[in-house]
Amino acid sequence: MKRLGDLFLPDSMEWKNRYDWAPVAQETGRTLGGGLMVWHSQLTGGRPIDLLADSDVSWLSMEQVSALYAMSMQPGGVFNLTWENELFQVMFRHQDPPALSVTPILPHADKFNGFIKFMQV
Repeated sequence: MKRLGDLFLPDSMEWKNRYDWAPVAQETGRTLGGGLMVWHSQLTGGRPIDLLADSDVSWLSMEQVSALYAMSMQPGGVFNLTWENELFQVMFRHQDPPALSVTPILPHADKFNGFIKFMQV
């Protein structure tokens, strides 16, 4: 099951960047004597989550698009994203526009392809 708040998403929707993120921050530097210094920390939040309704596989209905658009217009809105058996708290990633982009599969069609950009909070 794939759901954002109370809105059910297509089961065929893909999470394109699921394994492209690691919760580790690391920086290096050198001492005056040339020795290596490493700073590292675990990241909490900020994981990008990009969902895709692909043209050949998955479509969003007009009702789903309208609901997603309304959610994306809530400044600071935080939503529960259920992805199969996992739960994430997410917000739309407006700092990387567009956070929501949809296109009708045919002119004047009620089915859409597109993507949604979230970040885990």
